[in-house]
Amino acid sequence: MPASTIGDDFDDEDFIIDIDGIQSHGVGAADITKLKANGYYTVASVHAATRKTLLKIKGFSEVKVEKVKEAIAKCQVSFIFQCIDAVDWEIFGPV
Repeated sequence: MPASTIGDDFDDEDFIIDIDGIQSHGVGAADITKLKANGYYTVASVHAATRKTLLKIKGFSEVKVEKVKEAIAKCQVSFIFQCIDAVDWEIFGPV
């Protein structure tokens, strides 16, 4: 049996962040519903979208698009720290 590596315990789905996660970073439920209605279901999909593309969503102004982009960045940073904590836990155990 091959040796276990850190990556063995993680699936690709562990790294997909649902768009609902940005609500905790100040984006309203109505705006999240609009994002979903326009095909944005994950943080990565909104991150990859240009500001110009997001401005085409009905009801999205430049200010709102900037707020969404900032929330996406915060969500990604908090996720990175969660991943680091998970790896630390696996390597070092409870601290």
